[in-house]
Amino acid sequence: MAKRVPRSRYLTQALGLIVWAVVTPLALADGAPQQREFLESFGGQLGNQQIKASNGESDVSGRDGPVVSQSEQMQQSVIDPADNALRSARVMTSDEQDRMTVQKGLELIDSGDIDEAMNLLSRFLLERPSAHQSRQTLATIQLASGNAASAQATLKQGLALAPNFAGFKKLYARLVMVVDPEAAVALLDELPPTLEQDPDYFELYAVLLQQVGRYDAALARYPGLLQMDPASGKLWLAYAVALEATGATEDALAAHRAANRQGLGDPALDRYNRLRLKALRSKE
Repeated sequence: MAKRVPRSRYLTQALGLIVWAVVTPLALADGAPQQREFLESFGGQLGNQQIKASNGESDVSGRDGPVVSQSEQMQQSVIDPADNALRSARVMTSDEQDRMTVQKGLELIDSGDIDEAMNLLSRFLLERPSAHQSRQTLATIQLASGNAASAQATLKQGLALAPNFAGFKKLYARLVMVVDPEAAVALLDELPPTLEQDPDYFELYAVLLQQVGRYDAALARYPGLLQMDPASGKLWLAYAVALEATGATEDALAAHRAANRQGLGDPALDRYNRLRLKALRSKE
């Protein structure tokens, strides 16, 4: 059975800070500039592998075949003329329709019309329920707009259709991680991708394992994550917290020092890291 370590006050504080740093504030300021850039950053922190249409990846199981519809005609209007001419010779696939709808939604966000972007994606999902990139993007916008209930419903529908689609699992786990971390861990436990396919998945998984007291299991995830991203101060800090929780104080001190060298990019995290460095140095 996985080892569960009782939390001390400082560990509880550390996990609260790490969770706060991982989950960005779920709000979009009215009239904020560069809203698309913000949304893409938000999506990246929610494990979306960036929701730019050009990089979209989908779980294509259960997709319908190529169709011609009104939504296709709308999507073709946002493609470059040269690309439009190329595509006019054939019917767009479901994946292409999905990506083009996401692109159109992001263009609407660029223009400040977030409500219309959500309407566009919602209408498309009525027609194409298995358009996973569109659903993932809609849920991200709903979360960023502060509508957690709608995002939860959107993701539940997606998970019913594609229970192992990593994008849905990560978003849903982040949505419930504060109120039901055990459920979030159980969701990510099931058929995970490889670390190389989705390091964000395992970063979230490691933090959640710490949140439920499974520090040994969390520790097993960090070496691979840090090998892939050794310059991440937040990863080093989370690793230090897990090490200290299991009594590996010397290794924890080294990890806190690495976090300090790499930088944390947040005053609260930086302050906490410096406090733990001071406390651990006093025990040397």
